[in-house]
Amino acid sequence: MIKDYCPGMLDPMAGGVVQYGEPMDVNAEREAEEEMGVKNTPLRYLTTFYYGDDRSRVWGGLFDCTFDGPLVLQEEEVDEVLTMTADEILDRRNEFTPDGIFAFEKYLKFIEAEGK
Repeated sequence: MIKDYCPGMLDPMAGGVVQYGEPMDVNAEREAEEEMGVKNTPLRYLTTFYYGDDRSRVWGGLFDCTFDGPLVLQEEEVDEVLTMTADEILDRRNEFTPDGIFAFEKYLKFIEAEGK
């Protein structure tokens, strides 16, 4: 991802800032389409989370979907997409934005709990 926050670092998921008055699900759909070209695909709401450190504060929402179409990357925000397993992402955690890894770990815990 091309970022002002943590430039040069990877991000394990698409995301963005919710506009004033914009519902979180509408934002998630907009960001998925803008950054990755994912559209006409229902997103499933999973949970919300809070992340904070000395550089950022995030109230976030986690959504997922199944998409098998072509990715269309937003050149201003996305350099490339790397295909990695969850273990590979966690093994390379220091290459990812801190808030992104935090959200990714929340996602994995949610999916694990859902499968039990």
